[in-house]
Amino acid sequence: MSPTGVIFSYLIGLIFAVGGVVFLIGLDDNRFLYGIPYLLIGVVIIGGVAASQRRARRKAEEEDDAPPPGGGHRSPY
Repeated sequence: MSPTGVIFSYLIGLIFAVGGVVFLIGLDDNRFLYGIPYLLIGVVIIGGVAASQRRARRKAEEEDDAPPPGGGHRSPY
């Protein structure tokens, strides 16, 4: 995922999470009806982006540690 996509995904997750907290604090009626789902959606988005970044970093580290294809020798041709 591109750095811009990561930033926007975190931003959208943060907007949902903060909105959920604002609903929980600010609404008198139906605070749980609106606050909890928004908060959960924000946490899931942020957690998903963080997990995808960890997977990408782990995959890149594994590729760096792996021997090159073809038995480890390079052909001049």
